[in-house]
Amino acid sequence: YAAFLFATLEGISKVGTYTGTGNDLNVTDLGAAARFVLIKRTDNTGDWYVFDSLRGIVAGNEDTFLLNTDDALISGNDYIDPHSSGFTITSSAPDALNASGGKYLYLAFA
Repeated sequence: YAAFLFATLEGISKVGTYTGTGNDLNVTDLGAAARFVLIKRTDNTGDWYVFDSLRGIVAGNEDTFLLNTDDALISGNDYIDPHSSGFTITSSAPDALNASGGKYLYLAFA
């Protein structure tokens, strides 16, 4: 078993929720560009998606991995883009990240 405890620390980390739109969706109020993002859909089954600057969280295609599997990195998809105050979930992201009306939990570090 693993336990994850999340907390918001202004200017460092942000724990929050968002509702998917199926279109580009800006998640803001982090105070800086996101360098690490963990996302989990809460209203349906789904994976724990991780994006980070080590693997290249960029505006464009990036690598991601799933915390709940032992699968290899997922490459060549543009699911998330950093911006000056957080990150954007792109319209090309799967329902596990951005279904219209879907509910999501995230943890982001600047």
